[in-house]
Amino acid sequence: MLENKKSSILLILKTLEEYSDEDHFLTQQDIIDKVEANYGITLERKSVSYSVSLLQELDYDIEKGPRGGYALFSRLFDPAEIRFLTDALFSSKAIPGKQAAELSKKAQSVLSKHQRSSYSYIHKSPQLNRTESKEVFFAIDTMHEGIKRGKRISFQYKTYDERGKEVLRNDGYRYIVSPYYLVNSNGFYYLICNYREKYRPIQVFRVDLMTNLQIEEGWPIKPLSSIKGAEEFDIADYINDHVYMLGGDVVDAILRVDRAYGIQYLKDWFGQKARIYEKDGVLFAKIRCNEDSLFYWILQYGDEFTLMEPGKLVAKIKDYLKRQTGKYEE
Repeated sequence: MLENKKSSILLILKTLEEYSDEDHFLTQQDIIDKVEANYGITLERKSVSYSVSLLQELDYDIEKGPRGGYALFSRLFDPAEIRFLTDALFSSKAIPGKQAAELSKKAQSVLSKHQRSSYSYIHKSPQLNRTESKEVFFAIDTMHEGIKRGKRISFQYKTYDERGKEVLRNDGYRYIVSPYYLVNSNGFYYLICNYREKYRPIQVFRVDLMTNLQIEEGWPIKPLSSIKGAEEFDIADYINDHVYMLGGDVVDAILRVDRAYGIQYLKDWFGQKARIYEKDGVLFAKIRCNEDSLFYWILQYGDEFTLMEPGKLVAKIKDYLKRQTGKYEE
């Protein structure tokens, strides 16, 4: 079977995918040698020429080199796109290092062996602090299945004891939630869902801390439109308002810009929704953000901004800073 023309075309295409690119061209003899070495099939030069012409007719971007030979130029992803995907995989704390490496290898398989060699640096990436959970992909599949079928999901939630040992929160209590969206933020996956309205209409759980997930067949998902406080829920607005994916109320806040280059941070985190204005020669910014997230954001960028409103959060920050100062003055 491998000796028929169709199989020969396939083997030539695989050889071009593996060994050729814009900088590496294969002569007809190169192709013949590699097919024989890798697949044990002997091709004729005439067969190679015919197969390449047919592949070109089928819109494969195979070009002839200035000194002869052939190379496959266009691929499913180009090297710059693969580099971006690889960096994204290894910068994500939601994926264990081993799985990130396996996914990266699969993504790079669309490149030639010469192009793949430029990714040798990635062996360092699994050393980053990241989740060790191997359930992440199973969890994501379960959530997608639940959302697609309109069913709630349940899970136990992990935390750590005082010695850093992984334990189940609330003695293994099983949370039953209506899943709506999965969000990748700051290197982690989060589930946007409804748990119990008496706490808040929308809640967030970190996916890598979930375990023992299952679909609850007898529990249909609550429609967002039926949940008080979430009738007009918009996922894009929610993500913009919850920069650290923390729960709590969203507030309108005014910041004084103490250092002009801090505006870059405003744009990085809040985009075009950060409204910057001047009053009495002083720059201010108006933003909308989840209160708990804004608390930590202000602590992170305290040299660049001073929180002016809301007063309740200003008081909370003052009290926090006093307590922390007291610790270091003892």
